Amino acid sequence: MANTTPQASPPRGRERRRHPRFPTHNRVLGTLLVHKLPVRIRDISLGGFSVETTQPLGTGGTEPVRFTAIDDWSAVLEARSIDCRPSISSDGLPLFVTGYAFSPDVSSDDVATLLQKVTSVDLREA
Repeated sequence: MANTTPQASPPRGRERRRHPRFPTHNRVLGTLLVHKLPVRIRDISLGGFSVETTQPLGTGGTEPVRFTAIDDWSAVLEARSIDCRPSISSDGLPLFVTGYAFSPDVSSDDVATLLQKVTSVDLREA
């Protein structure tokens, strides 16, 4: 007799991620260098990040992305666009969110420094 018990579908959303994502709180700015397009970096993890744009971006391609922190630290890291989906900004305007994965050859030290720029708190700022 065949097993007719329904199987659970694969996890969706954040449960699929290997690494937790951290909101950037505008502490890091991004520029898609191929498009010469400044973007808002929404969140970042050891494996990737997501950006907000007013127009949809293509997926599947690899491109250099410049990250600039509020203390002027900067790095250019290669990343591959994974998906692009419509969203809505906090003020109700339409926007698009594109998820990127860091390329395998990206230095883990650069990613760790970038995460530190997003997650560390300088008590002198308060």
